Amino acid sequence: MTMSQIFLFSGDNQFALLEEKKRWVGNFVHKHGEENLLTIDSKGLTLRNLLDEVSVAPFISGNRLVVIDGSIKCKKEEAQSLSDQIHPQVILLFVIPLDPSRKGKLPVIMKEIEKISDHRQFPKMNRSRLVSWINEECKRLNGSMASDALDLLMEISGEDQGMLSQEIQKLCLYAQGKEITKDHVLALSVIAGEREVWHLMDLLGSGNVEEALKYSKGLLERGDSGYGLWTRMLWMISQLTLVWAAVDGGIIHPAAIAKEAGVPFPTVRALLPCAKRLDRESLTFIVDLIATMDRDLKTGAYRATAEAPEELNALIDRCILAFG
Repeated sequence: MTMSQIFLFSGDNQFALLEEKKRWVGNFVHKHGEENLLTIDSKGLTLRNLLDEVSVAPFISGNRLVVIDGSIKCKKEEAQSLSDQIHPQVILLFVIPLDPSRKGKLPVIMKEIEKISDHRQFPKMNRSRLVSWINEECKRLNGSMASDALDLLMEISGEDQGMLSQEIQKLCLYAQGKEITKDHVLALSVIAGEREVWHLMDLLGSGNVEEALKYSKGLLERGDSGYGLWTRMLWMISQLTLVWAAVDGGIIHPAAIAKEAGVPFPTVRALLPCAKRLDRESLTFIVDLIATMDRDLKTGAYRATAEAPEELNALIDRCILAFG
């Protein structure tokens, strides 16, 4: 075996990892045909089964590609057997997505495989590289994106390349060669988790109630659940109260507020402008109003169903207007 016969792809950047796997497989099939490609799920796979597959010569072709999705338990002597017995015309590729909590570390059972393979790692991109990648993707699709639109896209859709790739394709198609603006992003982009509340807080923190109303309406029109948005707004108010109390106590640095209040740092950063703008009387009014509305909603004073969400939508509007 030569070192270049066994490859190992791993990393917590699943988009880049799977894109490279797709590129490899696509190029191989184009050159050698699907009959010489074998993809195996590692679950239940033994090294004996794997040896049976990689020791087989290609079918009327120069090479054969065997792709293993996932980890396989392998001892030192077994790894040596794999290295010795792999057919000269077989390429073996292990593909292992990693959980971010592992910080790029392979499962222990793959350490011996790592020693005999060409290991290529796919870590998540930092923000600077991600911004460059977004601009390159836009250029590839004959588009471009304003810097403030790019910042907003990453704020509300997150930094997952898979989701961003889909959003970029949609935005470029919609803009039809024109520069993508913040209005395009707000109209078309998919929200990731609680980030829609962060953008809503940005608008409310700057006192832009009218834009906040338009934004929440857009979320509901694009299929967001009224109950889901209401629940996230309740969460937002609870976090805002904690951040406001820290600011009122003289703490102004976001990291210090996060530590003192027990609020995640990104949430503090989003809520801080609003916390600084509100005085005690204004915050008390908002909390009392929303607590009363939530109580009335849960006790049946307001009627809100999937078929008739008008009253719930009105409560959301009243909540937003309370920041005016």
